[in-house]
Amino acid sequence: MNLVRAEVSRLLSRRFTHIMVLGLLAVFGVTAATTLANSTRPDAGVWAAAQKTAEERRESLVRFKLNCQEKFLVDKEAAEAAFPGGCDAAGNPADVESSRYLEDAFVFEQEIGGLTVFLAIYLSFFAFVIAASFIGAEMSSGGITNLLLWRPQRSAILGAKLTALTGCVAVFSALFTALYIGTFYLIAYTSGWTGQPGVAFWADLAALGGRAVALSTAAAASAFALATLARHTAAALGIAVGYFLIWEAGARIVFEIGGMLPYDPYFLSSYLSAFVSGDLTYWHGLDGTGDLVITRLSGGMVVAGLTAVLITAAFANFRRRDLA
Repeated sequence: MNLVRAEVSRLLSRRFTHIMVLGLLAVFGVTAATTLANSTRPDAGVWAAAQKTAEERRESLVRFKLNCQEKFLVDKEAAEAAFPGGCDAAGNPADVESSRYLEDAFVFEQEIGGLTVFLAIYLSFFAFVIAASFIGAEMSSGGITNLLLWRPQRSAILGAKLTALTGCVAVFSALFTALYIGTFYLIAYTSGWTGQPGVAFWADLAALGGRAVALSTAAAASAFALATLARHTAAALGIAVGYFLIWEAGARIVFEIGGMLPYDPYFLSSYLSAFVSGDLTYWHGLDGTGDLVITRLSGGMVVAGLTAVLITAAFANFRRRDLA
């Protein structure tokens, strides 16, 4: 019997997997329904109001830039203190689009990025719980011990389970991401405004969706490793919850009270944010230079490195310990 095929069948037949998928679909349905209910197709009056607001914004940016330039001509040192970001910090008037000021309309081009970031977070949570339950239940119940009686190849057994899990998570995440983006595009097309997305926009959105799939797959692999090491689903979930409550929440408060800034590089969430959303600038130089940045590449390397370390530790521990 093909081990990977058997593990895929076992994963897809689990009741807990079905419950989690239904929960994911329910949240998606509520989000889509709420967006549809709160969005209306903009008419001529709405467009006129949006164009007027956009024009006022452009004029405001022009006045800001002229005022800034005058300040620099009069007193450069005082102007640098008053405008640390320079005269272009407020934005370029040419970049102001009327569609940004449409009221009661879901604008796909502007809002789908944030919605896809939310999807990446939710898919990662979904994958983590599914993965921890999948291997944790077998470790705690002794099911994996029974499996080893007829196939005493520990690495092959664990590798088949990991391959089946991550493969299913990756495929499901990719299909669900396509469904998710397609649904919101349809909502914008019928009851909102799609904008004018070009090739660059779709390429960036596809890359964002790909990173969401990669993050959910890494979350599944990490949960699999933690549950293997801890031998129980609850232990893996407890480790994750404990980390975010004690370190991500508690330690940030301690750093903030102690004035120990910047502290962003010491938290996993900073690297996750950089990997999914783009380069994260966490410290600005007082003179406008010397910014400290966590890049998307470094964020991805941390995610991949942490996942690899956990998986290596899980396999090494599984090969040598007593499972009785």
